Amino acid sequence: MDTSTTEKQRIRQRYDVNLKAEVSLTGENAREHQCRITNLSASGARLHFEKTAAVKIGMHVAIKIFIPTTIMHIPNSGGIMWVKQQNNGTSVGLQFKDILSEIMMERLVKTGSPETPYSPQ
Repeated sequence: MDTSTTEKQRIRQRYDVNLKAEVSLTGENAREHQCRITNLSASGARLHFEKTAAVKIGMHVAIKIFIPTTIMHIPNSGGIMWVKQQNNGTSVGLQFKDILSEIMMERLVKTGSPETPYSPQ
């Protein structure tokens, strides 16, 4: 299945963003790892770790998504759906356990990517 077919099958609209997050990986005594969210939908996100991360498909993680210009964060959890190791780090596809509300999405997309206006489906 090619990327365009995969994109068409997605139910929720995705947004390119640049958001700070912390992820606790299973089996590491809840040690937090810094990462960036580079793509976001209400049901999942693409995470990028600056260094190679010891992550596997099917691994369960807890995540804190930081709301820019505030001290607040949105807690969630989910499962890793795909992993891509790169020279400059690791990219991961995360499917959220709890879907983000419209209000949360609006806030994250608006502040995480001012050039991309939020428009709910």
